[in-house]
Amino acid sequence: MLGCGVVGAEVVRQLAARHSDVQFVLGDINLAAAESLASEIGSAACAVRVDITERQNLRAVLSGAALVFNAVGPFYKSALPVIDAAIETRVDYMDINDDHDVAAQLVLDPSYHQRATEAGIKILIGFGHGPGLQNVLARLGADRLDRVNAIRLCAIVPFAFRLFSPAVLDHMFHVLGGESTQYLEGQYQKMSGMTGARKVSFLPPFRTYTAHYWGHGEPITVPHFIPGVKEVSGRFAFFPQAGNDLMGRLIDLGFGSRDPVPELGISPLKFLTHYAASEAGGKHFTMNTGEEPFKYANQVEVEGTRNGSRVRMIFEQHGSFGEDEKLLSEGHAAAGHSFDPTPTCARIAIESLLGGELKGTGVLAPEACLDPERYVREVVRETGMALHEREEIIRTDSFRLATEV
Repeated sequence: MLGCGVVGAEVVRQLAARHSDVQFVLGDINLAAAESLASEIGSAACAVRVDITERQNLRAVLSGAALVFNAVGPFYKSALPVIDAAIETRVDYMDINDDHDVAAQLVLDPSYHQRATEAGIKILIGFGHGPGLQNVLARLGADRLDRVNAIRLCAIVPFAFRLFSPAVLDHMFHVLGGESTQYLEGQYQKMSGMTGARKVSFLPPFRTYTAHYWGHGEPITVPHFIPGVKEVSGRFAFFPQAGNDLMGRLIDLGFGSRDPVPELGISPLKFLTHYAASEAGGKHFTMNTGEEPFKYANQVEVEGTRNGSRVRMIFEQHGSFGEDEKLLSEGHAAAGHSFDPTPTCARIAIESLLGGELKGTGVLAPEACLDPERYVREVVRETGMALHEREEIIRTDSFRLATEV
């Protein structure tokens, strides 16, 4: 396990509680964090200091492992060095990568797939909640159609920066502020951040939101592994609308820049992410949602045809922040982030890998190798999330009149 933060630590806890035969090497640049987790797990775990930028150190840690799980974010910085080391040491790799540019490098550049295949290993990317579960829902919908034409994904989150660690806020500015890759009209296209406005309607207690393109990995991997689709797009919105607008202004004002200001010795992004994640700053970056719930939701819309009729399926997940909801809505830090389904989604995928259920080698995404029905069922059961499914069928020939010639 690389990265002993919230997600990495919870994945280890879940696995250790279910699999007494698994041994863990817990790596983090912060040795104290790794040691603390190892002490909690017990004799099945040992802690090491790992700096993913030090190639020899990384290779030494990976050598002999059955799997390296990368939970070090943001992934646009961490994924490729670890993947290179995994290929060199012939160790299966899995992550929860949610950055489009990493996915593009791995999927659109065939050299990574070729190198991994020659090494006889799997490079499993985006096996969390989103990407991860969202990809599998896209596959589930596509499998129920004769032909799939479009897959549209959308995520909505209340505007509360205390939801995110500095690393996740870094990621949010990365995927919202720059160009993103979308799959439109049958080809990959670069789109500017905060463009592609589309009104997306969610079930109550949510509303209709104006969402924009963001740089997630699903529009890269899904059309690669589900051939024939003409559109795969990913969008995101903060709510209320004032939060979405504020995020746009922060990006326009340059707060997403990673270049240090010479007079200050710190970049605008580093300052903002740490300030917004602090107790002092958190309250200024949290907006009252009013009558809307302080919860989050994801939607996967799949359009296509079946038996000659047009079909539109929507899978929609509603999630809460559990016992942390009140704290977060007031701009305070969460007590434990137990609301995040990502560790459970990842753990179930790891168990599928360890059980020999994930076939093939090379670069693979969830929609390419997980059993969609089984995986979705397990995630819903173990997370308790609310998953709504609805389907519309448009029969164009139902009332066609027969005429004599």
